[in-house]
Amino acid sequence: MHHEHYIPKTAQQPLKLTLKEKLGLPEDYPTMNSAIGQGFKFDVVDSIAHETELSETEILNALNLPDWNKVQKRKRSRFTRVESNRIYALIEAVTAAEALFEGEACAAINWLKKRCRGLGGRSPIENLNSFIELQQVLALIHRLECGVFN
Repeated sequence: MHHEHYIPKTAQQPLKLTLKEKLGLPEDYPTMNSAIGQGFKFDVVDSIAHETELSETEILNALNLPDWNKVQKRKRSRFTRVESNRIYALIEAVTAAEALFEGEACAAINWLKKRCRGLGGRSPIENLNSFIELQQVLALIHRLECGVFN
C-alpha cells in the first residue's frame, strides 16, 4: 500500500464527552474521592441540570438533598460528603445509562426517570441514595446491555 494514496475514513460520529468531562470533574478515582471529601460546590446541581435536562428540583428530590432555601443558608458553600456521594452516584448512573443508549442522552434520562420492575417499581434516579442502590442500578444497566430483561 502506498501511503501517498491513503485517505483516512472520516469518523462515523463525533467524540462525545462524558458527564464528568462536561462538568470538569476529575476522571481518576483518588482525585474524585478527594473532591467528594471536600464536598461538591453548590453550582454542580445547576451544571448537571443543564447537561442532562433534569431539573434542579428533580435532582434535589431524587437524591434526598435539601431544597435550595436550606442549602443556601449554610455557612459553607459546598455539599456535605454524604450529599456529594449521592451526586456522584447520579453522575455514574447517567454515564452508564448514556452508554446503554449509545450516547443518546435524552433516551438515557427518560429511562432513568421511568419506574422499573428490576428496581422494585422505583425509577433508577430514585435509587441512588446509597452505595447498594447505585450498585443495583448499575447491575440493571449491565443486564440490559447483555440482553437480560428479567
